[in-house]
Amino acid sequence: MTLSHEVRMKKYSIVGMMVLSLALGSWGCKTVEKIISPAHSEVLIYNLSFDLTYLRTLEALQTVPDWELRLTEKEKGKILVYNLAFGKFGDSDKRSITFLLSRISRTQTSVRIDPDDQHVPGGGALMERVASFLNQEY
Repeated sequence: MTLSHEVRMKKYSIVGMMVLSLALGSWGCKTVEKIISPAHSEVLIYNLSFDLTYLRTLEALQTVPDWELRLTEKEKGKILVYNLAFGKFGDSDKRSITFLLSRISRTQTSVRIDPDDQHVPGGGALMERVASFLNQEY
């Protein structure tokens, strides 16, 4: 074997090892499990009119740092808030939470997080803020 043949063989083996390590490394990344936040499926029920409950819920959500109101549809009982401080671009679908308000009766209203958004980080803190504002009405 000549010296240039040995040098070429070393280069090929180094390149081969690099390709193998990249392939194994990318396979390993795909097998990592996604961490899911706990669900916030609680339903808050208050002996308050729909209008007052909607107003207090809006007020509560406006006071939470790093969250901004994006959409309010009183007729549909929807309030969408958006997390301004969310740092992961790959999970941009986890930046917003929709609150659903429903009239149970003339004097009773429920508040909950949309089932599609119940695993969004920060949902529990938002529900607690809403509850604290609504509990002040009693």
